[in-house]
Amino acid sequence: RHWFYFGACALLWLSWALSCAAGIYAGAQIPREWALDFVIPLIFIGLVVPAIRDRAMVAAAVVAGVVALAARALPYQLGMIIAALAGITTGMVVESWRK
Repeated sequence: RHWFYFGACALLWLSWALSCAAGIYAGAQIPREWALDFVIPLIFIGLVVPAIRDRAMVAAAVVAGVVALAARALPYQLGMIIAALAGITTGMVVESWRK
């Protein structure tokens, strides 16, 4: 079993190292004028959207998105924390209506 674990770890490490090298090379090719600030929200959207499965999740995502946009000017990124709490609360309330 330890050889299986070793082989799996070695393959994962190799793919990680090659991906990092490709990212370093590709990142150096991108002009500095391009604003890549939108990449993090796109990754987050790509992770969240497939996870939405029922009405409570839709409500939580919509409320969290609206609150995040409304509170984006707050200092210390407090808008994100407030948006997360509002989304969680909304999801719990909508879920409790179903029972």
